[in-house]
Amino acid sequence: MDQLLPVAVAALIKATVLLGLVGIAAYLLRRRSAALRHLLWTLAIAGIVALPILSAVSPFQWHLRLAPPPEARQDGGSAPSASPSATVDEPRENVVAPDGPTMDLASGTTTGAAGRRPWPAILLTLWLVGVLVSLVRFAAGLIIVRRLALRATPVTDERWLALADRAARTLHVRAPVEVRVTDAVAMPFAKGLITPTIVLPTSSAEWTAERREAVLMHEFAHISRGDLAMNTLSHVARAVYWFHPLAWLAAYRLRVEGERACDDAVLNAGARPSDYAEHLLSIVRSVGPTVPSAALAMARRSDFEGRLLAILEPGLPRGVLTRWRAAGMAVLFLFAVMPLAAMSPAVTGPSSVSFSAESQEAPSEAPSRVESAAAVSALMETLSDANAAVRMAAINSLGHLQDPRAIAALAKAMREDTDARVREAAAWALGEIDDVRAVPHLLEALKSERVASVREKIVRALGEIDDPSAVGGITGVLKDPSVVVRRAAVWALGELEDPAAVSSLAAMVRDEDTEVRKHVAEALSNLDNAGGLDALMTLAKDANADVRMNAISGLGQLEDLRALATLVVALKDANADVRQHAAEAIGDLEGVDSAPRALIEAVADGNKDVRHSAVHALGHIGDAAAVPALKKLTADGDTDVRRAAAEALSEIGGPEAISALMGMLKDPDPEVRRIVAEALGSKRR
Repeated sequence: MDQLLPVAVAALIKATVLLGLVGIAAYLLRRRSAALRHLLWTLAIAGIVALPILSAVSPFQWHLRLAPPPEARQDGGSAPSASPSATVDEPRENVVAPDGPTMDLASGTTTGAAGRRPWPAILLTLWLVGVLVSLVRFAAGLIIVRRLALRATPVTDERWLALADRAARTLHVRAPVEVRVTDAVAMPFAKGLITPTIVLPTSSAEWTAERREAVLMHEFAHISRGDLAMNTLSHVARAVYWFHPLAWLAAYRLRVEGERACDDAVLNAGARPSDYAEHLLSIVRSVGPTVPSAALAMARRSDFEGRLLAILEPGLPRGVLTRWRAAGMAVLFLFAVMPLAAMSPAVTGPSSVSFSAESQEAPSEAPSRVESAAAVSALMETLSDANAAVRMAAINSLGHLQDPRAIAALAKAMREDTDARVREAAAWALGEIDDVRAVPHLLEALKSERVASVREKIVRALGEIDDPSAVGGITGVLKDPSVVVRRAAVWALGELEDPAAVSSLAAMVRDEDTEVRKHVAEALSNLDNAGGLDALMTLAKDANADVRMNAISGLGQLEDLRALATLVVALKDANADVRQHAAEAIGDLEGVDSAPRALIEAVADGNKDVRHSAVHALGHIGDAAAVPALKKLTADGDTDVRRAAAEALSEIGGPEAISALMGMLKDPDPEVRRIVAEALGSKRR
């Protein structure tokens, strides 16, 4: 066992040197493409996993002495009084105690019954436990992700499939990729090494065509780049080096740079940065269960701000790495890392590596150096520092560590610190810790806080924690004189999704601030409660197009026939997105027997997305009065619209519809011809 310890220490030193050098290189390359930095972190993670293997097969070795030889060390390193001729190989006289352990008369230390120190065994056991816990957590995540994907419904919507085919061709993905949809998550994600699968939330049915294309392009980029395999390897590396902060940093940077590289792929495919940033922002704001890190979720809040800035920064390199260039860099990396792999500890016997007197007296303290407890304690003490910048830095670190042990100290700083910026940071950190025990502290501070920016951070922290007990306190600031506080309050109530907030939100539909009204519409949509129907119908007539669009989307989620008249009016809205959402919402209503005239007229809309949604809604209603208008779309210039028209005519049926379908058998799009052929066969039966 003693022989394993120097080998383990050498492996730790190698991994630390490798990750440190890669971290420096990544920083120097921060103005280069994300794909290059991702490759660098990929090689680093693969390197720390492969270092033990490379060390074993290396044809040459160079030795590193991990500690001075015992003859040069006594009482912490001072020169011994014994004769210089004494060596570590000289026999020592031992006496055996009655209970079995032996006493080394030369050093005065007690060893185990077999004459060995117990510390290596303790450390090895702790390491194995950490590895096992990490791997079990990862395996549990894999099982959850697999179940989510298996229970999801395969996507059959031709619009989605066409966009998926386009993304696969653009990114050269040749393997079959399943696209599924589920209501169990709110965030798109990709999973699977053998059979890649993209899982979408049910809310994706309301996305615009541009958002759908951007999401699919992003997820296919993960598959094309091999990010799923690297995500698995990073979890394995993090499990092996669970105690090493740099290993956690490497896994984090790998995920961040991978997401940014996929963002670059979407932008390279033609997406406008501002539009794509808006799509990501909307997805990040979505509410629902989180996806385990075993899958690659499209947008996590922890790294979203940096991604958003990178997307919107003009002139930032967004190039991709060719396979040959990546392979060449991997070969160069291998040659560069071989000297590090060839390093080995100089082991001359069990006593070549010794512990100091301090470590012998308290061996159980060794693992604490790789845990966060000491860091949290030190940071909490720093909250009393005289310098506000120091206190803020400590609070930010506590927020990133997300340790509940810091709640009381952060709450005290939030209530008592004289600097408003420090109080803001403390509220943010409590939200990051995301523990319900912080809610009473936040509500108490909200009552007495006089600075608007601090109140805003407190309210947002309450929204992040997602505890229904905070609803009453948040509704109390809906009439706050500060617009930023009102915005935060409305957003937080939408995050909490508590029906008790419906009436309070409904009272905000006349707020003077556009953003507040937009958030009210979003919140009422998230609540999906019939009590918000009247408020949403009022917001559907708002002067701002974004407010109207959010309100119409909310009415579609309610699926209440009382909203039909409002939705019909929205079909004539000046904004195309509003008209599209109105058509989709009408199609989702149950019990509509006849198609509204405005919906039939919408099939001639100048916007293809509006036409597509209107056609889909008419097919759902099944009113034969819509057939003449649908017949005109058989020659529409947009393929998706013609496909939708074929499906709608098939749903409606009747002689006139069948006649129109027969004319589409010569459509240039094979998918249209397939839909028509199946429809005609069904009508004959």
